[in-house]
Amino acid sequence: MKWGHLVRGSAEPAPVGRPDYYRRELADFFFVRSAQGLPVKNLLPPDHSEPSARATAEACHRRYGVYPLNFSFPQPDLMPPGLETRPHFLSSTIPGEPFSFDSWERYLEEYQSAYFALSTKKGGWDTFRHLEVLFSGGVPLMPRLRSANTHSLAHFPKRALISVMEKLEREGLALPDDDTREFFRTYASQRLSSQAMAGNIVDVPGFSGSRVMYLDHGLAARTDYLSAFTLIGLSQTDGLSVIPAYQPDYLYRDFEGDTRKLYGRGFGYTKVLPQSARSDESLDPAQARTDTGERDLVRLAESCDSIVVGNYDGNRDRVELLIRAGIPADRFVCIVGSDLVPDRALFRAMARSDMTFFVREFPGA
Repeated sequence: MKWGHLVRGSAEPAPVGRPDYYRRELADFFFVRSAQGLPVKNLLPPDHSEPSARATAEACHRRYGVYPLNFSFPQPDLMPPGLETRPHFLSSTIPGEPFSFDSWERYLEEYQSAYFALSTKKGGWDTFRHLEVLFSGGVPLMPRLRSANTHSLAHFPKRALISVMEKLEREGLALPDDDTREFFRTYASQRLSSQAMAGNIVDVPGFSGSRVMYLDHGLAARTDYLSAFTLIGLSQTDGLSVIPAYQPDYLYRDFEGDTRKLYGRGFGYTKVLPQSARSDESLDPAQARTDTGERDLVRLAESCDSIVVGNYDGNRDRVELLIRAGIPADRFVCIVGSDLVPDRALFRAMARSDMTFFVREFPGA
């Protein structure tokens, strides 16, 4: 059982029948709906700054031998254009509690009506809700963030988020002033879009070449947030030719299926990429385990400069197939994106490997 689960009194991320589970992490006085009459304050320290993405990545690599990677927002143009006045202090959308929104746009409208929203740790620290709040122009309130591993949510403005939370706890409720709001808007736009997050994969470890095979067999049939956001971000990156080995059709705007049947009702990630981003070199996922399918995968990999493995745990057999076929290990960039923290043996193996690894979750409360 993780320390965070001990604090919450359960080994599960969200116990069945406990819709108030995450609500308990925020002090009662925060649950104020109306913003009317609240003072306006700058909630950040003077001359506040956050470490650069490169500094963050290099520090993580020195400690663990891997680089950090987080969820990202694939449609940053949905962020409201200005610093409009909002009627609500706290969003009514609470983690773990049921909601009845039938579209992502309506869901985001609720966040866009409030200055703050509760967005706590669930299975792991990284969750798409943080980004939905930030790209709605709000500020996520994250209790216990100070206790997280330094490299958890490594790409987020953690210093600022901790400062806001602690100042509200210490001084009482207030609305963020324009400087505070603009800091979070600018940070999110510049560093937390899917394209910006993919830039960490391309730039930090020294990505080789422009022709990239994206390998995640499971993504064609079921959603993996981190893998989907990474494929979207790489596909949006100028100068790269990205070939999904197995194409997830639901990411493209010409998809005609029912996105509501996908994980999370398909909110946020479906039908994002233009039809022109499709590749006619992608393989049939149904043939992946056949001799022909394996030969085709090797040929495609041999034709590419780099191979990004969107879900390493789910594609180890295919990585091993390609290594045995003679694809150099240093061409691989592998993503370990589970909610669960990798065990020590896996951390050691990743640090020793000639492949480059990106990890989403790190040890800690």
